[in-house]
Amino acid sequence: MTTEELEKIVSRHEMQRLELKEGFNVESIETACAFANAGGGFIVIGVDDHGVPSKHELRGESLRDYENKISTANEPCVAVDAEKVLFGGRAVVVLRVMENPLKPVAYKGRCFIRKGSVNHQMTPAEIAECHLRSTGGSMDAVFVPGVTKDDLDMEAVRRYMRRSVAKGRRVYGENDDPWEVLVKLEWVKSESEITRAAYLLFAKDPQRKFSQAIIHAGAFKAGGVEILDAHDFKGNIQDQVDEAVTFIKRNIRCAIVNTPGKVDHDSVWDYPIEALRESLANAVCHRDYGSPHDIQLRIYDDSVAISSPGQLPFDMPMELLLSPMHASRPRNRLIAQALYDMGVIEHYGRGIKRIKEECDRNGNPYPDWTDRPGEFLTIYKVRGSQGTEGCAGEAATQTTQGSTQTTQSAAQTTQTSDPRHSEMTEAQMKIVAYLKEHPSASRREITVSSGVGISEDGVKYNLARLQELKIIKRVGPDYGGHWEVQGY
Repeated sequence: MTTEELEKIVSRHEMQRLELKEGFNVESIETACAFANAGGGFIVIGVDDHGVPSKHELRGESLRDYENKISTANEPCVAVDAEKVLFGGRAVVVLRVMENPLKPVAYKGRCFIRKGSVNHQMTPAEIAECHLRSTGGSMDAVFVPGVTKDDLDMEAVRRYMRRSVAKGRRVYGENDDPWEVLVKLEWVKSESEITRAAYLLFAKDPQRKFSQAIIHAGAFKAGGVEILDAHDFKGNIQDQVDEAVTFIKRNIRCAIVNTPGKVDHDSVWDYPIEALRESLANAVCHRDYGSPHDIQLRIYDDSVAISSPGQLPFDMPMELLLSPMHASRPRNRLIAQALYDMGVIEHYGRGIKRIKEECDRNGNPYPDWTDRPGEFLTIYKVRGSQGTEGCAGEAATQTTQGSTQTTQSAAQTTQTSDPRHSEMTEAQMKIVAYLKEHPSASRREITVSSGVGISEDGVKYNLARLQELKIIKRVGPDYGGHWEVQGY
C-alpha cells in the first residue's frame, strides 16, 4: 500500500471498515474478528482517532507478530496482511483483514460484528444468520418439522404462478404441476421436507406452526387509546400485504381534488399508498420469523407506524440502508424471490428509494426509520407535515423543498373542491354513499351491508364525525328518523 492510498482511506473515515489505533491491544483483535465477519477492513496502528499519527514510537513487534496474534486468537483463523507505510512522516502499521469465507469468526468464544465505529457482540440469532449466509443458506430455507405436502394449498401455488406470469417474471403453463414447480425452485425437497418459505407462502393454515406470522392492525382515535378499527391478517403471507393496504385506505383520509380543465376528479391520500405498500412488503419479506412477535400496523390521526420483528441484517448498518443504492441482503431469500416474482416487491435494493419517491410525489416528509433491539420501526407523518426525519445532508434539503412544493401545489388545487371532503376517510365515503341510497339505514345495517368493513362502534364514531363535518344530518328521532346527505 502506498502513502497516497492510506491517506485516501483515512480521509474517508469510513469507520464501518476502518479502525485507527495508537497501539495494538485486545480491542484490535476484536475488531479483526468483526471485520472478518462482514466485508473485511483496515486496522491502522500508530494513528489516533482524529487521523493524526501518534507521537509515540511503535513497539518492536514485527509484522509477523501482528499477523500471528490476530490469526491464532480467532477461530476459524483470520487472514491478515500486515505492512508498514509512511503516514504523516511517520511509519505506521496497516493490518488488512480479509472477510472470512466461513463465518462466524469468534474470539474467545464470542462473535463480533461492526456497527458504525463500534464492535458489537453478536446475538444468537445474528450468529445463526451469519453462518447460514456464509454457507449459501437462508433463514427461510430450513425445513419445518412435522409438515408434509398435504399441509400445502396447491391453489395458492397456482395463484403465485399466475401472478408471476402476469408480471412477466416467470414462464408457467396452465397445466404445469404446482408441486413440481416448488421442487424445481427448491422450496421443497420431498413430501416431508417443506421449507419455511413454502409453508408461509402456501400453507393451508400457516399460523398452526407460526402463530406470529400475521399483521396485527389497529386504527386509533386521538391520543391512541380508543380503538376505532382492528383486524388480524392471517393466512398465507402472499395476500397479507394487499389486505393490510385495504385496511389502511379504510382508515385514512382522502381529499377529492377537482383540477381545472379535467373532467374527472383526483384522489390525494394523507399518506403515499404505494410507499406504505412497500414498507409492509418489506416487513413481511425481511422480518425475523423466529421471533414470537407479529408485524404491528398502527394508524393514528397524524401518523402511520409499521413495526417489523427483528433488526436489520447483522451486516446492514442504517447508513447503508438509506444510501441511494445498496446491495439487497434479504434475511429470507426464498420469500423475497417469491414476492418479487409476484410483483409485491418491485426491485431488489430499491425499496427505500421508491418510498422516498412516493413521499415526494404525495407531499409527505420522509418516514422515520429506527433500528432497535427486537424490531425495525417505520413511522410515516401525515401529508403536509414538517420535517424530513430519515434524510441527511444535501438530499434532505432537496427533499424538503420538493415536498413543500408538492404540498403547496396540492393545497392550491384542493381549493377548487369542497374542503370538507379532504377530512373524509375511505370508510366515511362508503358510509355517505350508502346513506344516499338508504337514508333510513341503522348503524347495524350500515355495518353489515355497506361494505365499510369496520365494527358497529367504528360506524358510530364515523357517523358522529360526518355530522361534525356537516356532510350528513340526522332528521327526526333515532328510531323512525332518517339521514340527509348535504352537498356531497
